[in-house]
Amino acid sequence: MDKIKKAVLVLTVAQCIFLLSGCWDQKIFEEIGFILQLGLELNENDELVYSLTMPVVNKEIEQDIEILSTTAPLLREARDKIRNFSGKRIEGGKTQQIHFSRELAEKGVGDILDVFLRSPENPILANITVVDGSPLEMFEMSLEYKDKTRVAFYVSNLIDETRKRTATPETRIYDLAILQHCKTIDPTAIYMRYDEKKIEVLGTALFKEDKMVGNLNIVDTGILHALMGKKINFSYYYRENDKDIKSGIAFSFKLVRRKIEIDTSDSAPKINISLNYITSLDEYDSHHRLDVAENKEEMEMKLSDVMKSDCERILAYLQEVGSDPIGFAEMVRSKHNAYYKTIDWRRIYPEIEFNVEIKTTIESQGAVN
Repeated sequence: MDKIKKAVLVLTVAQCIFLLSGCWDQKIFEEIGFILQLGLELNENDELVYSLTMPVVNKEIEQDIEILSTTAPLLREARDKIRNFSGKRIEGGKTQQIHFSRELAEKGVGDILDVFLRSPENPILANITVVDGSPLEMFEMSLEYKDKTRVAFYVSNLIDETRKRTATPETRIYDLAILQHCKTIDPTAIYMRYDEKKIEVLGTALFKEDKMVGNLNIVDTGILHALMGKKINFSYYYRENDKDIKSGIAFSFKLVRRKIEIDTSDSAPKINISLNYITSLDEYDSHHRLDVAENKEEMEMKLSDVMKSDCERILAYLQEVGSDPIGFAEMVRSKHNAYYKTIDWRRIYPEIEFNVEIKTTIESQGAVN
């Protein structure tokens, strides 16, 4: 019986040795630098500046994040250079955002992100943003935000909240990579700025292929989402008289039905866009008396008219800068492929005639009806 017990013990130990992992490849948390944010910009010599923030876990150090930066033509080279003076093994698997300066985004971002598509340790879920200014300066300035969490988490929460209100797009590394290869839908990115007290989301950065060519504000971003056929949840402010202390009406747009028809019988396409909005009343001054049916119908017509003007203005701006985030090229390619093959889309895009029809229905006036 003792021999059987010994045999079982030896077999169990042998199984543990061969089946259970050891600690030969262990990673000590205190010895690793987890990149939370990347900043990419150009210096005065047009060199690529690579900056990053990492959490500080040492209790003896007062600051809760560490900022490191260097210059290098390749991201992998820059990371290796930082390892030479950081004293830590730099890991990119926890990266929350990649921030491009506007200057760099206008020159093009496609080739720079190549390393994220080739190495499995790099996250493809990191948010892509464009900063009006220097990402490195934003990191350094954020050290003085005493009423904010670590800047990476502060920005993550900021992006999440503005995205819920469709005030900025959802663009991650994989989105940008897919659209770059698609060629018929232009990407967008989160557009933001900073100062001594805060970081602020401004709306949407517009791209033509991989180069930033313009931007839209927060309200226009909500309308862009409607034009793109995406989920919406934005506030719209209608004003007739700005002289009053309290003037205007606040509407909440959470539902839209989109219909697009394309006519390719002429040399330049004609595109009819129909948007049917369902909205609710959030706030208004009492003289409008929207509880009266005639007043409500009149306001719906006025709101439809101003929304139509906004859509036409946004479409004209997209044509002016040459950005097609709505994907009209993809619609023409997929539904009118024979025609698409005969044209140069980039040349013909500014010549497209848009006809926009808007219908707005005020479905709810809140708790008071």
